[in-house]
Amino acid sequence: MSKLSDFVGGGSGLKPFKDLGTVTGTVNLDVSEFGSFRVKQGAGAITLNVTGKAADTAGYVELFFYPDLEQAVTISGADLVDNGYKSLIGSMTALNYDSISFSVAAQDNTPFGIAFNNDGSKMYMSAGGTVYQYTLSTLFDLSTASYNSVSFDVSGEAVNPADIAFSGDGSKMYILSSGFWVVQYTLSTPFNISTASYDSVNLRVDSQDDDARGIAFNNDGSKMYMVGFFTDRVYQYNLSTPFQLSTASYNSVNFSVSGQATSPYAIAFSGDGSKMYILGSSTNDSVYQYTLSTQFDLSTASYDYVSFYVYEQDTSPFGIAFNNEGSKMYMVGVTGDRVYQYTAEYEIAPPFLYQIIHTGTAATFNTLNSDYTIEVAT
Repeated sequence: MSKLSDFVGGGSGLKPFKDLGTVTGTVNLDVSEFGSFRVKQGAGAITLNVTGKAADTAGYVELFFYPDLEQAVTISGADLVDNGYKSLIGSMTALNYDSISFSVAAQDNTPFGIAFNNDGSKMYMSAGGTVYQYTLSTLFDLSTASYNSVSFDVSGEAVNPADIAFSGDGSKMYILSSGFWVVQYTLSTPFNISTASYDSVNLRVDSQDDDARGIAFNNDGSKMYMVGFFTDRVYQYNLSTPFQLSTASYNSVNFSVSGQATSPYAIAFSGDGSKMYILGSSTNDSVYQYTLSTQFDLSTASYDYVSFYVYEQDTSPFGIAFNNEGSKMYMVGVTGDRVYQYTAEYEIAPPFLYQIIHTGTAATFNTLNSDYTIEVAT
C-alpha cells in the first residue's frame, strides 16, 4: 500500500511531511519548517492558518487532507490549489451494488470487456468482433449512459475480443483477441473509436497462457499485465517504449491467483498501483483484492484475504473497471448483458493532496460534496 512518504520529499526539494493528526478549530501550519503536512479534520469547521516562508525552492507546500465531508474548511494566509491528485487508499471493506445497471444487449449479447476514458464521459464495451462506445452525461454515472451509435469493427485483427484497454492519453487502444494476442490501434482523436486504425502491431501471449482473458497497463505504459484463464496466473510484461506493444516482452514475473480466483476473467489496478483486483469466473463470481508492496510490481503481490461476491447481479461476470478515484466499480455480465455499478468503501478516508501557494491571500473552501470535489467560494 502506498504511504505518504512515497509522494513527498526527495528530488522535489520539499522538506519531510508532518502528521498533525486530527485537528479542530484553528491550526497553524508553519511552512518554514515542513514541506508537507497530513491533516485529518475533526468535528466542526476548521481553519488552517499558513505562516512562515514557502518551502525551499519548490515554492509550495503539500497538504494531505482527510476532510469531514459535512464541514467547511478555511485556508488563511495562502492560496490553496487542487493539483488533481485524489485517491482512495487502504483495503476495500465493502463493495455495494448501487442498484444501477445499463443494458448493452441491443449492441451485443456476449459482452466481455469494459473500459472508460479518463474523465468518465465515455464507456467502451468489447464483444463479438466489435467495440462499442457509450456516452455518460454525468461522469462515471451509469444511470446516465446511452449508446451513441459509434462502433469499431476489430474482427479483421481480433477474433472474439476478450478485453479492452487504452493508453493514458487515449491515443492507443488495445484489444485482447481470442486469448492468444493483444492487438494495438491508434486513435487520431483520443478516446474516439470512430477514428481508430490498426497499427499492424500485436503481441502474442499464448506462451504464457493460451486462454488470456484480461489485460491492464500501469500508469506510464511501461508495464502490461495479462490474466490467464488456464494457468490461474497474472503475467507481467515490460514495454521499453511506453504503450508501444512492438517493444513489449515477458519479463518472467507472474503471480498465481489459483487459491482464490480459479479460471479468472479480468484484472484491474488501483490508481496508484498498490492494489490489484481479479475477477473470478462463474465458479467464483467474486472480485479478489491483492496488495503490491511495490507499486505495479507483480513480484511483490500478496492476497489480502478480501473478496466481494457479485453473483447476485450476474451469474457470468466477465469484465471489471474502476473510476479514477476507486470509489466506483463496474462489472459487465454475460447472463444479463448488462454493466453494473458498485460503490466501494475503504479502511481509510479519501486523502486529498493540495498545493499551498503561500502568497498571503486567503482561500476559503465550502463543504465538500458527495463526489469529493471542492466547491470554491468566489
